[in-house]
Amino acid sequence: MSEVVVERERWGSRVSFILAAIGSAIGLGNFWRFPFLVYRWGGGSFFIPYIISLIVLGIPMLILELSVGQVFQTAAVAGMAKVNKRYSGLGVAGALASFFIVCYYCVVMAWSLIYLVESFYPELPWSIRDADGVENADNHFLYETLHLSDSISQTTYIVGKIFFAVLVQWVCVYLCLWKGVKATGKIVYVTMIVPIVMLFILLIRGVTLEGAGNGIYEYVGNWNMENLKEGQMWVDAATQIFFSLSLAFGVMQAYGSFNEPNSNVVQNAIIIACSNCMFSFVTGFVVFSIIGHLTHIQGIPFDALTVGGPGLAFVTYPAALSLMPGVSANIFCVIFFLTFFMLGIDSAFSMVEGIVANLQETRLFGSLSRSTLLIGTCALGCLGSMLYAADIGYYMLDLIDFYINNFCLLVIVLLEAYAVGWGHDRKSMIKLVGMKASVMFEIFVSGGILCVTFMVFLLWEYTNGAVAYGIGFGLGGITMVVGILLSIHFGAIYVRNNGNEIGEMSHYQTALFVLCLHQPDNVTKILNRAITNGEDSEKNWTVGHLWSLLVKFVVPACCSILLAFTARSIGRQNGYEGYPVGFQLLGAFVMLFVISVIPLAMAFPQYSLKNDAPVENRKDMSQSDNEDNELEVGFGGDIVLDSGEDKKKDLDQDAFTV
Repeated sequence: MSEVVVERERWGSRVSFILAAIGSAIGLGNFWRFPFLVYRWGGGSFFIPYIISLIVLGIPMLILELSVGQVFQTAAVAGMAKVNKRYSGLGVAGALASFFIVCYYCVVMAWSLIYLVESFYPELPWSIRDADGVENADNHFLYETLHLSDSISQTTYIVGKIFFAVLVQWVCVYLCLWKGVKATGKIVYVTMIVPIVMLFILLIRGVTLEGAGNGIYEYVGNWNMENLKEGQMWVDAATQIFFSLSLAFGVMQAYGSFNEPNSNVVQNAIIIACSNCMFSFVTGFVVFSIIGHLTHIQGIPFDALTVGGPGLAFVTYPAALSLMPGVSANIFCVIFFLTFFMLGIDSAFSMVEGIVANLQETRLFGSLSRSTLLIGTCALGCLGSMLYAADIGYYMLDLIDFYINNFCLLVIVLLEAYAVGWGHDRKSMIKLVGMKASVMFEIFVSGGILCVTFMVFLLWEYTNGAVAYGIGFGLGGITMVVGILLSIHFGAIYVRNNGNEIGEMSHYQTALFVLCLHQPDNVTKILNRAITNGEDSEKNWTVGHLWSLLVKFVVPACCSILLAFTARSIGRQNGYEGYPVGFQLLGAFVMLFVISVIPLAMAFPQYSLKNDAPVENRKDMSQSDNEDNELEVGFGGDIVLDSGEDKKKDLDQDAFTV
């Protein structure tokens, strides 16, 4: 592969990058999905799986995506190819998933534009002052705005005002991106800072309303710990983390690639992830304080209201705001829908930026300019959005969203972790501990994970959760322990016979380290070299062994189990939400279409990656840094095996390790 050195675009400042990444992470799901999940799963008890998912899944994968993009100065297609040339399809799959999502995402933004305009009407169309409960607001959204048909199989026309609002939305997305990254970095100062200010205005007003305390109690005061036994609760927590952090879309790799290679990526990832979660937490107070006021004034229970999804944003919350006296109802509706629109526009244009950046690295579209790809993506996206602008759009949005978010994202995240933890530099691992130990380790660990996954999937319906978990983890644990011990034994024999001991390690210690940590640790060493390369970069936070363990073992195992839970829920319902079989097949087709590019790229990697993809003078990680007689292992320093002789080079350990 020939190397072409290019001058890559840069963010105007580190603050611009962080705001843009936070803007991509924070979106509609933070407002309408997170508070609903907290309420659905018994209040504050949901924070437990949510925080665990953030620590063991979200932050490690965000570090992976940002660092791969930043260190190799590429988007996900070329970046994952540097980890292993057969995994470039993950970037293509992420771009496809982003495209399907942004098509309906922009329609939701179009709804918010319609409501923003209607907020200036002297009499709010969703006002419930003279109506029976919230029925007026519900009817306005479903039948006057969406013109919702009776079923998904009965479609007749595209709704005119949604059609024009979608056009405006896509023009806004294009204008946010057409001048390049530096201009986008300036735009996010407005689209991020203004919503934060407006959110706090809504928060202050909400908590001072009569009855707000009742709503806040439902949010954080009620802890139903029994729900921790429910597998779906953990699925919801993990998928919320993945979606809200923009993982698996190819966005974070693209955004990271516009940083300097030695930016403090680990610290940036933690700031972005924690800011996203803190925003979600504060948003919950904004939502539930207003809903508490509504239930107090109307004298209705929480269960009678929609507290999640589009119904929260376009029915319950506007209805509550309409109860405010005089013109203040209009003012706060304007503030709310403007905030809602700005939160969404960041996520929308970040997905489009990720699509364009990844397409530029593919063989099929790599010859096209950025401006051409941007125009083409926006035009096709606008065309795709028209499906959701029809009178069945609400149903289609619900269906496609389910299959993309609950399957495609989990598969992409799982395989990203697998590429780093298991797929990178496998040859040098075999040279160190032998083929028998390497293959045995892979089979038994993978088999243990699959055993847990299938036992949970098969037994959950017929036993309680504890029994399914017990059998699954029992059999899976025994399989893994036996396999790991045997692998270490055979690996130690090979190490001893070939003199492959690392440093002061014994042959058993060497086998244990190489089998468990060699592959992801080799990646961390390459990343850390770039992160700490420079006069002002020595004290940057680095990627450490805990990250390697999480990426190699925890993330793939969790994603596999989450996929099993999701598949089980579909089987139990005879399809998602009872939609007709034909539409279920359509959702499944979209899912399989996105995922299918991954095995195709594995089989034919030469057709997925552009031949002259920019590499910024960096070596392909899929080819080991260590050729025939030279193998490197990062363990407390750079340890090099060169023709059988051990050499050591100390690393600067004066850095924060994750």
